[in-house]
Amino acid sequence: MKFTLERSDLLPRLETVGMAVAPKTVKPVLAGILLRISDEGEIILMATDLESSVKTRINATVFEGEAASFVVEASLFMEIVRNLSEGKIRFTLEATNFNIDQGKSHFLVPTMSAEDYPDFDSMSAGTSLTESLTALELMIDRTLFCAARDEFMRNLNGIYWEFEGDYFRLVAADGFRMALSESRIENGLDERFLLSLKSMKNLHNAMKSAKSDQIAIVFDGSRVGFSFDDTEIVARIVEADFPDYRKVLPKAFKTRVKVETRAFLDVLRRSSIAAKFGSDSIKIELVDGQIILMSSSQDHGESVDELTVEKDGEDLTIAFNPRFLSEAMKKVDTEQTELSFVDAGSALQINPIGVEGYIYIVMPIRLI
Repeated sequence: MKFTLERSDLLPRLETVGMAVAPKTVKPVLAGILLRISDEGEIILMATDLESSVKTRINATVFEGEAASFVVEASLFMEIVRNLSEGKIRFTLEATNFNIDQGKSHFLVPTMSAEDYPDFDSMSAGTSLTESLTALELMIDRTLFCAARDEFMRNLNGIYWEFEGDYFRLVAADGFRMALSESRIENGLDERFLLSLKSMKNLHNAMKSAKSDQIAIVFDGSRVGFSFDDTEIVARIVEADFPDYRKVLPKAFKTRVKVETRAFLDVLRRSSIAAKFGSDSIKIELVDGQIILMSSSQDHGESVDELTVEKDGEDLTIAFNPRFLSEAMKKVDTEQTELSFVDAGSALQINPIGVEGYIYIVMPIRLI
């Protein structure tokens, strides 16, 4: 069997399915990508780590031979294609060997049996809706960075999806901070589920190469399916209870400050220089129309920076991990940001000014 593909068509699809490959597995076949090729030259690429599965399609520009299915080690296959030049790549399957040729470059890659690879179970029934892929991608981007990285924190190692009446929310938290992004919907659903951080990263990365702006979402109680273009992603929901995020949201504030987003990011960056050599914290003083940021290190000195702001309410001294503040502020795409404080021991709420639908919560560090 022989077929030809354009590198520019193949590589994005390989990278999409490659994200679902299990990083560590006792079954060698799960470290591979399944290729299922029809008599007409349609090629299905699939990968799974048994928690989430990704499948995408591509049509060969030239095809000769009969249908076949086999598995190729994912990391090797992707590395070869990444290092080839733009243009046509020729593929030949001979017995258990997969040949990859371009110009004078030749690779022979052993294959594994497709019989040992799990089937892709497409979503066909359940609660469904269609959303803007661009809008959903932005919602994921605004929340993903706040999810806990520790896989043992199952209830925080992912993003919580909440469909409630006319609203759809994504929420992520790691115990120190939280991000919430909200959008209006017309379906009037009442569904809630948690998807793992790895599944969410797979989905988010796959969406970046999408050509269509429509994404279909199906939920059947144990799995969630996402379909767009020629790609389908199925993820199992995490059987863990996400904390009640509403309890984290402050009810009232004693101090509100409006800052220029870019200017505040700049002073955060400068203040972080000394902080990372010391206690990894910055102290913030809100006095009159100024926000003063201070950090120090016993061996590397100290820094003091300030910014003119619009302040309403009481003066306040409070401390934070500067990375948590910076990462939240980098997701703000408005010229001004509102910082709302309760007191030195309570969470800070960050709101972009002029845009509704997303907020960030950052817990303070105890002042010594």
